[in-house]
Amino acid sequence: MRLTSKLQKILLAISFVAIFYLILALALQTIGLGNAQLLVKKTGAWAPIVFVLLCAASLIIAPLSGSSLFVVGGTLFGKHDAFLLSYIASIIGCSTNFWISRKLGRKVAQRFIGKANLKELDQFIGKLKSSRSILYMIVIMPLSQDIVSYAIGLTKIKYTYFLIALIVSSTIVISGYVYIGSSLLELFVQPK
Repeated sequence: MRLTSKLQKILLAISFVAIFYLILALALQTIGLGNAQLLVKKTGAWAPIVFVLLCAASLIIAPLSGSSLFVVGGTLFGKHDAFLLSYIASIIGCSTNFWISRKLGRKVAQRFIGKANLKELDQFIGKLKSSRSILYMIVIMPLSQDIVSYAIGLTKIKYTYFLIALIVSSTIVISGYVYIGSSLLELFVQPK
């Protein structure tokens, strides 16, 4: 049985994420969750600032994924603080993507998302041109907020409509990663 290239990519991505979380869980278990949280608290205001910047950058450079950082944030900062920090990062990162596309165009956006994601970007643009509703943007944004943000920037959709959809979709996406993802990660790092 031959796997299609899309299925192979999905399986590779799932494998990569699983390995990343396994390594992360082992590292946190070795360091100790309490020690890692204490280290974050000792850094004061720098830890949240760096966290927001890293998460926003991971959304701007689209092949990277901020979702892993959201999960780690929930474990290190606490779920409620991590939700707020991740939410701010998501608004900053995705808004930056929108304005990069809007002001600098397709060629520059392509550099940030990578050539492999260009086909996906084109599909989003085609769907967005036929439907300018906020509801439609809310539905598709959780699929890939970073790439969709670049795509919307290449259309004539107003930033305010984009921002409304981003605010709603970010709430859904980040809640899942921070509250569910970090809870699962904590199950693996708790001492037995």
